[in-house]
Amino acid sequence: MNIIEKILFNHSVEPVKTISPGDIATVNVDRAIIVDMAALHPEFVDNPPLKPFDPDKISLVFDHYVPAPSIEIANRVNRLRKLVSRWGIRDFYDTGRGGISHVLGGELGWFRPGSLVANTDSHTVATGAFNTLGRGLGTPELMNIIATGKTWFIVGETVKVKFSNRMRKGSSAKDVFFNLASITGDIPGKNVEFAGSGIKSMGMDERSSISTMCAELSAEFAVFPFDGILKEYMENAGVSRYKAVEPDNDAAYADEVEIDMASVEPMVAMPDRIINNIKPVSELGRVNIDVAVVGSCANGRLSDIRDVAEVLRGKKIDRNVRLTVTPASRKIYEEANRLGYINTIVEANGLVTNPTCGACLGGHMGVVADDDTVISSTTRNFRGRMGSSKAHIYLGSARTVAISALNGYIKGDLNE
Repeated sequence: MNIIEKILFNHSVEPVKTISPGDIATVNVDRAIIVDMAALHPEFVDNPPLKPFDPDKISLVFDHYVPAPSIEIANRVNRLRKLVSRWGIRDFYDTGRGGISHVLGGELGWFRPGSLVANTDSHTVATGAFNTLGRGLGTPELMNIIATGKTWFIVGETVKVKFSNRMRKGSSAKDVFFNLASITGDIPGKNVEFAGSGIKSMGMDERSSISTMCAELSAEFAVFPFDGILKEYMENAGVSRYKAVEPDNDAAYADEVEIDMASVEPMVAMPDRIINNIKPVSELGRVNIDVAVVGSCANGRLSDIRDVAEVLRGKKIDRNVRLTVTPASRKIYEEANRLGYINTIVEANGLVTNPTCGACLGGHMGVVADDDTVISSTTRNFRGRMGSSKAHIYLGSARTVAISALNGYIKGDLNE
């Protein structure tokens, strides 16, 4: 069995001899995460489960609407707050106390190697960086999980992605993902398992960025192997109880892809979609921008904020560009502040917000207008994603966004 199959096997409710593609796996869930978006679903707030299967395995995180952008949403999330005391939930992270669930879960040890996590957010494949299976599920299914601690999955085939060498200077994990997406295209119903010697050159931020973005491949699960880097991260997080999973020597894969990271250059997803819509920045030509955004579960991490600060230090962004930078968690915000990154961005005329999903969602914190041209490090760029359906959204790395904000047009290399 490969890593995905083995984790599902280890969590099977009923004894099984093996797990393979096409099986229906009924599994126990180690943690269920609810985000504030659940407040928008009447079936949840009007008729929530009477009690959770285990209140210590339930997390409630406010991350999309922080702070609440309207009276209606403020009233709705108040109903979630009442569930916290009713259910006895200890892992509750309200406005100003946490961050984006996919980032917060890694910081707090919710994502343990070999574990299985369910969330109401589609980018829950982010857990794969931690050798953890995570899946975004609909609100009705999360209600079932909250009540029973169980769910089910149809086991899909797995694509093995082997990384070699290390990223060259100026390129990032987002660029590596774009390269991957250019090769695999859309893979609905399939999984991704990462391997190869190049992984040892990736920190947890880079792994998290790539696994998070695998949602845009329509992947069911995406997972990295357990290694010394992840082991050190878990030790620093104070997490010792886990059962890491490795693939069997005879593990089967539907396909194998090899990516030489040293050959990857800065890339962007062109407006309206990612799949079959990616170009190297060097081939783009001059595209003037109005808005630049750095943030999201994929690229609002400390290394992303660092890259922005390094590009902008001692400079001013183009006078025609509006730059918004959103750290993905309070911990990242505090560390970026301690290291002087936030002050550097503000001095360059950028805006730094509180930790939230923010502009990625298109609900607040930087809604874009008709005919705005945007370069963003967020996760999606379909029409209307960040506000107006008449805006044009390009996706790139945090570094590409910062360089573009400085120049007033999309640019991937500071020295070109």
